[in-house]
Amino acid sequence: MKKFTDLIYLSIFCLLMANCRSGLVTMSNSCYKNIDAGKASNQAGNYSVALDQFNQVLSKCDAYDAKEKGNAGKAEALNGLGQYNDALTAANEGLKVNVNSVDNLFQKASAELGLKMNADAKADLARIIDLTQKNQNVKDRATIYAKMAELDLKQNMYSDAMNNVQAAMTADSSNTDFYILQGDIYAAQKDYANAMSSYNQAITVGGNSAKVWQAKVEAETKMFQKKYGTGSNAADLAGKMSATDKQALCSDITTAKGNGVKIQSIDLLQLSICK
Repeated sequence: MKKFTDLIYLSIFCLLMANCRSGLVTMSNSCYKNIDAGKASNQAGNYSVALDQFNQVLSKCDAYDAKEKGNAGKAEALNGLGQYNDALTAANEGLKVNVNSVDNLFQKASAELGLKMNADAKADLARIIDLTQKNQNVKDRATIYAKMAELDLKQNMYSDAMNNVQAAMTADSSNTDFYILQGDIYAAQKDYANAMSSYNQAITVGGNSAKVWQAKVEAETKMFQKKYGTGSNAADLAGKMSATDKQALCSDITTAKGNGVKIQSIDLLQLSICK
């Protein structure tokens, strides 16, 4: 009798809320395990494997949370493979299950970035910020701010880009990529002194990665090209640079290569300037 009464109350609640759906709400343990396996493949960059795993999840798991997470994982794999139209479709399928799914909104924005739908991507990222205002995982929110800063930079909206990257750094001061991005924003405005400072901060925070040293040497080269009024011709720059500036640039090039930077333009620069 009690079960029958509970069922009646549930039915009345559903009618009042107009929000009940048929089907399972929570996935099985096997579906959880398959989703975790797919996530691990995405994180490892094995996107083709992840795509197969999430397709299996979507074909075998009927619960709503499985469909939501399955489509988000599938979209991430497709974004990783550069199949942005298909990724957008998958993310939108996930949003049909839960219109406020942060994972699917993020993958939707990533697909839109790949398709150069910058305004749409920025709107989706802004929506994520609104949805996650109370999210205790500040590192996730910091990543969203950084994504918005990247969009602003692509659109030459330097003030907005700086505001967003600084919001990211405030939320997560330990992420090296944010300091590199700040340096890139300064460099795009030809403010090379502050760019160098940002790259040096990245080295202090995150250590000697190839990524930060490449960014630093490339910005430093542009700084000297501007200083000496040369173009991209390394021999022209070499003929005009002072011995002190050559020594500074060559020292950084040597350090960059010692930390794994393998870029042909930097190799040629070294041959021309660091004789």
